[in-house]
Amino acid sequence: MGLSAASHLWACIAGHFQRRSATMAPPHRRSTGYLDPAAFAGAVVEMVRRGREPRARLYVFSLRDFRRAVGGKWERLGGLVETAVDGIVGRHIDINKAAFTRLDGEISCLTLPRTSRGEARACVAAIARDLSLQLVGDAVIGGRRPQVVAANLPLRSAVTPAGALDRQAIEDAVNRAGATLAADEANAAVAASAAVGTSLAAPHRATLAALLAKDDDAALPPPVFAIGGGAKPRTDPGTVPDWLDEQLSERAAAALTKESRMAPETNLTLVWTPVWVTNRRGLGAFQARIIRADPTMAAPLEGVHAYSGAAPIEALTLDRFVATQAARELLGLFLAEDQQRMGLTVPIHWMSLAPRWRDCVRMPFEDCPATARRRLLKIEVFGLNPAIPASILKSLMDPLELLGCDVLARVPLAAPEMVRSLPSVKAIGIDLAELGDDDRVGDDELFARLLDFRDAARRANTACYVWSVRRRILISRIVEAGFSLVNGPGLMCDLGRPALHDGTLKAA
Repeated sequence: MGLSAASHLWACIAGHFQRRSATMAPPHRRSTGYLDPAAFAGAVVEMVRRGREPRARLYVFSLRDFRRAVGGKWERLGGLVETAVDGIVGRHIDINKAAFTRLDGEISCLTLPRTSRGEARACVAAIARDLSLQLVGDAVIGGRRPQVVAANLPLRSAVTPAGALDRQAIEDAVNRAGATLAADEANAAVAASAAVGTSLAAPHRATLAALLAKDDDAALPPPVFAIGGGAKPRTDPGTVPDWLDEQLSERAAAALTKESRMAPETNLTLVWTPVWVTNRRGLGAFQARIIRADPTMAAPLEGVHAYSGAAPIEALTLDRFVATQAARELLGLFLAEDQQRMGLTVPIHWMSLAPRWRDCVRMPFEDCPATARRRLLKIEVFGLNPAIPASILKSLMDPLELLGCDVLARVPLAAPEMVRSLPSVKAIGIDLAELGDDDRVGDDELFARLLDFRDAARRANTACYVWSVRRRILISRIVEAGFSLVNGPGLMCDLGRPALHDGTLKAA
């Protein structure tokens, strides 16, 4: 593998972003797209004068709460915030139909005159969510998470008789929305505290605490496990293999003796790792990766390591979080006007696919359109090992086919023979982050083992992939060797959301 091939790969990545940037360049001197406040006001007045969209509204985004939270740092962050706002809004609107402006560093305004009310609401909610994720993320400042406030008001109410934007009307709309948001936040905090008996800094912690109730510390849940509504008994005599029940019970008992137990205060975050798709010669997918931060641990646990020492109920907790967040992103990608058709690969631990509770990780995806699941979703089953009988593997994989999505399987590098036990999967792969100390060898020896794995997959007529590759030169060799998918720090950094935009490409 020469330097020319490696250079070609990174030239392809750079070209991908250059083409993306060219399509997003904001137009100038128009009544749509990015406008200065005066031009935006003129466009709004013209829309009101024509009266063609009598129900059209002005949508407003306020970062005032964020500015107050960061205090004196705002002057240093202001320029970066404006760039982030422009980029996020640009990803969600058609600049040939919508108009957007920033009145100042805190307030931005948007019109969507040719969009239905429902679509506009979804678009505004997505923008507010992305602003919150990019600017705030999982940070807690002063004991709370700053909010991005989204408000709206009729276009006619947003302009003065003199043809300017009515700043007071916009301020009033923001204040009303902010008051409602504060009330909802307070009610949610009270409800969460009442449910788990503690103050929670992240919304998902209430779910985590509920699943890790005291009864779950001592034993596995019964074979009945439902989400929402009442529990529906399930009697499938003979369909739950004794081997599977024994394994889950043994793992639950072993977890009790370990110190790495999750607690109600455990903080979970989901990030997305860009994936290079060889046959597309570009970034064509994102892999979900969970980050688990326990209060008693010095450093967060990422990816497969987040499941280290986890009891089955804890693995299910992690997978429920991943599935719920990933399903939301899947629906957002499917509904987005910018149809990049970036697929999502969602890892699920094999223990969570046991018959007693596999519906917990399937149900979030069942709320997404079947077309979205078929075109954009891949479920990756991981944690597999050669000790799992082939009949058990089949019983775990088959129910996923009901989702109508592709199924991938991740196995140990030292167990390429498992390919024969997984005839129905779309692809089989490995994660270099799972390698033990004895398996950490030089690039040449590692690449030779990867080729053996590839050959085993080819003999089974199955595609193969590699995750968590750190060095660029190894990524280039893997791509040239015909692996279908590859990701890792050597390719690109993780992202808060599965979306590409200017500045996403970051040198390793």
